[in-house]
Amino acid sequence: MTQVLVLNSDFSPHNVTTLRRGFILVEKGKAEVLQKGEDIITSVGNFVRPLVIRLLNYVRYRPKGIGITRKRIFKRDNYECCYCGSKRNLTIDHVVPKSRGGSNYWDNLVTSCGRCNSNKDNMTPEEANMKMRYRPTVPNLFSRIVDESVEDTWDNFKKVYFNP
Repeated sequence: MTQVLVLNSDFSPHNVTTLRRGFILVEKGKAEVLQKGEDIITSVGNFVRPLVIRLLNYVRYRPKGIGITRKRIFKRDNYECCYCGSKRNLTIDHVVPKSRGGSNYWDNLVTSCGRCNSNKDNMTPEEANMKMRYRPTVPNLFSRIVDESVEDTWDNFKKVYFNP
């Protein structure tokens, strides 16, 4: 696992960072390891591989959200067309077309095959008589879109620390 879950000092989720950054926070004394990996980091000495760390001082922040990329949209939609379920010739489709005020945001972008995207053209799905198989969702910090193992790590952490 190359990602480390970072919690604020009150155990609220702060962000997900790289293994290198998490290790540096622990070594500088700014964080403590709450859950460690089975394997160790070998360098000049042997060090614990952090999976979940907690910052020792509370950090105020404003969550920015997850950046939108083609790969993340495809991953969220399970590499399937939102309209017909095809896994071939995938593109990105705006549910509300940009020419009609649609935005480039998570809840307006879906995976679509080339044929469905062409059939929909410059219309909404209702106008084109195309039914969406699901509504697009906005992922959160612990979504599998960020990293496959982050959601599992967070669920395991909640079970150990928050369930007596």
